[in-house]
Amino acid sequence: MAYPRYLTIELIRQELQDRTPADNTIDCDLFFTDEDILHAMDRAAAKYNALAPIGIDVKSPKNLPANTSIFLDAVLACLYSAAIHKLSRNLMTWRTGDSTIELEKSRLEAFSVLKKEAEQAWKEAAKDRKMEINRQLAWGFF
Repeated sequence: MAYPRYLTIELIRQELQDRTPADNTIDCDLFFTDEDILHAMDRAAAKYNALAPIGIDVKSPKNLPANTSIFLDAVLACLYSAAIHKLSRNLMTWRTGDSTIELEKSRLEAFSVLKKEAEQAWKEAAKDRKMEINRQLAWGFF
């Protein structure tokens, strides 16, 4: 199978391990919808395009290059951010007898760590990539 040129919903689901409901034993469903992923792709493109230097950007969120982890990490950071917002709205503590369950809190903490890692990775790599492209445009290829 040839690796695609651009990120796809399937590639992102593979990275997230959110391919089928069987991947999510707690929810028994996909955690992210296709619309969630497409929105995250749009946000990732916008965030990349907003980084300096401006003008070195991606033209479409549907054409995020798959030959670098920059855009995959950016999409993941956007998805984790959305999940954090959703889980934060639904924080509840369940008490049954002597047991207390804070399931959403544990998930929230895990997503927060994943978001921070993905965001840091894509921003650093994106700045380096844009600066390299800028150097090549100004001075030519070496």
